[in-house]
Amino acid sequence: MSEVNQPVLLSTFLNGKKKVKIIFHKGILVWDNESPPLAQQTVPIENVLSVQHNYLKGIHPSVQKQIDPNQFTIHYAERAVDDKWAYKTLSLKHSDPLQVASWIKTLQTHLLKFTSRPRRLLLFVNPFGGKQNAMQIYEKYAKQLFIISGVDVTVNVSQRKDQIRDFLISHNIDMFDSVACVGGDGTVSELFNGLVLRECRIKRINANDIHQNLPKPSKPIGIIPGGSTDTIAYCLHGTTDPTTAVLHIIFGDVLGLDLVSVYDEHSLLRLYASVLSYGYLGDVAYHSDQYRWMGPRRYDYSGFKKLISNKGYQGEIAIYTDKKEVEQEDCRSNCNICDDAKKNQERAVCRWETFRGKFFMVSGANISCACTRSPKGIAPYCHLGDGKVNLVLVKHTSLINNLRLLLRLSSQDASVEDLPFVETLSAREFCFRADNDVSSKWNCDGEVQHQTNIRAKVRCQLLSIFSRGSTKISGDKSKCCGF
Repeated sequence: MSEVNQPVLLSTFLNGKKKVKIIFHKGILVWDNESPPLAQQTVPIENVLSVQHNYLKGIHPSVQKQIDPNQFTIHYAERAVDDKWAYKTLSLKHSDPLQVASWIKTLQTHLLKFTSRPRRLLLFVNPFGGKQNAMQIYEKYAKQLFIISGVDVTVNVSQRKDQIRDFLISHNIDMFDSVACVGGDGTVSELFNGLVLRECRIKRINANDIHQNLPKPSKPIGIIPGGSTDTIAYCLHGTTDPTTAVLHIIFGDVLGLDLVSVYDEHSLLRLYASVLSYGYLGDVAYHSDQYRWMGPRRYDYSGFKKLISNKGYQGEIAIYTDKKEVEQEDCRSNCNICDDAKKNQERAVCRWETFRGKFFMVSGANISCACTRSPKGIAPYCHLGDGKVNLVLVKHTSLINNLRLLLRLSSQDASVEDLPFVETLSAREFCFRADNDVSSKWNCDGEVQHQTNIRAKVRCQLLSIFSRGSTKISGDKSKCCGF
């Protein structure tokens, strides 16, 4: 649209008892108070959720609501601190109904241009994950915001493991333009595994063939955290704040997220988005299952036992890579590395390299795996959509070094990559083979995989996720207390 044709609105309204001068031009709303203290507020139209008439206050609850022609409300969001977004409103009153009508029509017309915003959302709620409060999270943080924003939500409450995945594979969801979930990393995993396998079924693609290009799901997905750690949501949004996650869905902006497909000798085991870990984390996931009566504390208990036992596993790892060194550059919103990933992947000349050794832990990180308990994660420079996995190799060493590793994982300032017994490699594919009968299990997005010998392949930006990304940076590499 040419500059001369762009609308300019300028009016003075009442906000409560205060006069507010507000202007709308070039997609930006700016307002301030006419009387001191003067405070100017700027909101781009892409941060506006909806613009609605107010209703007259009814004398009796049975009386049908009537629109107030002299008042309207702008519902919007603004970025706060630590990547959190906050929902705000601005209620305005004018004596001339034509002024009110003109503002509402103009702003609503601009909002209609955001065609990527969801209108019909299928939302899965897992009431059993994390603290078992996913439904309460939806009711408290999401339901009203979706209503305000005009999103028609159909809620599906899961009752068993893998129900979300099975539902998506077998049911018709063409009436929805997007899919989302409230739950932890396991719930998110069910969601995207179901969507990808659904596309494979529709397009008659053999998902068990590693050489096949897996189809990209046609519907973007939203993630509202409701689990214990919510690693995927944290890495995508920079926070596990549920309001922020809901607002990211409503905004409709998407970013591409890599998935990694994991195979044994015969078939596809599953796809994962966060991490596939062998050794220590695999042992913790496997053995903690017998302590389910302890609740979330079972992970701490099992983790302590496995740490003290300091078990190591002999194995061979092969990586398929064009550049095995990890570039120490943060993945933030509007990341250039992720934007260029697809064309660079096609041009990349890769080769296989093999590594042997005894390992305390092997982790294939698809994202940094940062969370509130591990602010930097196990792979702080891993990107969301660069078509690569960061393979973190922790050599079998002393118990003291294992403690140093765990301290680094929980540190705000230092990362595990600085430790001499930790090596991080960048790969597009990797294979693992255990050298003897004494083997561990694989922990795949929190789920135990019993196959020891596996092959994993990165699928570049296979998912479109509702998110505006994170502004967090890895920070300096200063060490704490010599660790």
